[in-house]
Amino acid sequence: MKENPHFTSSSPASGGLIRFQGRLTDLITWLGPAWASLCGVVASGSFGWQDEDWLRLALLILLIDGGWGTLWAALGSTNWATPLRRWRDWRSGDPVTPLPYTFPGSPGDQASRWLGQLRAWWRDVLWPTCGPAISAIIVTLPATAVLGALLGPESLLLSAAALAVMQLGLAWEGGRGDVTPEWDSVVAVTLPWLAGHVVFGEPTLSSAGLALTFALAWGAAWRTQSAWGRTLGIGAQLLAAALLVVLHRPLAAGFLLLLLTPQLVLLPWVRRGQPPSWYAHYTRPWLMAAMLVAAWAL
Repeated sequence: MKENPHFTSSSPASGGLIRFQGRLTDLITWLGPAWASLCGVVASGSFGWQDEDWLRLALLILLIDGGWGTLWAALGSTNWATPLRRWRDWRSGDPVTPLPYTFPGSPGDQASRWLGQLRAWWRDVLWPTCGPAISAIIVTLPATAVLGALLGPESLLLSAAALAVMQLGLAWEGGRGDVTPEWDSVVAVTLPWLAGHVVFGEPTLSSAGLALTFALAWGAAWRTQSAWGRTLGIGAQLLAAALLVVLHRPLAAGFLLLLLTPQLVLLPWVRRGQPPSWYAHYTRPWLMAAMLVAAWAL
């Protein structure tokens, strides 16, 4: 279902409340990755409330939200496919000035013609279409590398992994400016949660497991028009509650079930015609609360 003229999938790219592109966006959508990183910090149990910890937390939010969020919004929300298709048959553009003593038909002459065509295509097609995204990427990539290095090698490695996932998602969807919930949930929940954990402590299997289950629920909120999507969204949170029971945290598991109740109550409205974006908007606060409760219980 097409709900936004800029996306053929059902969900926008999450992240980037603090952005280098200056666009107003839905608060809940863009707050998600920063919230997931805070849950990772809570799950680590190592936040010491000291000045150094607050500084690391501020750098973490800048990395996840300003860095990863801006990159994901720029890469995933931009239609790269259309200008690239035009480049395949692009033949216009004056050649650039060739090197001295360049003969017609020589490799140097062909290179000057190719560069001239590239310059014209960039000026007339790519930059008008993708200019804001390119500018954001140019600014954000070095800033992300610096922030990752300041937070430690693990954060730098996760930043590289996040960029790789973004590129895979972009290639998988053909670069059409589509962000599917599955790719978005990895960038918005799993990786930020893990980043928040590794900045303050050693990651654990239980924390990674919760990050994965809540990522499934995060993405499934946009698939509620199908029975499989509804089952996945509910089942992922039930799985998180079961994991807490296994970890001897029954009270926290009960809170997760309590926070699941409003989400179940709202499901019939989707069958009555409300779009998945409506369901995601009104259930995300409950899901985010469940994420925090589960992280606190670890």
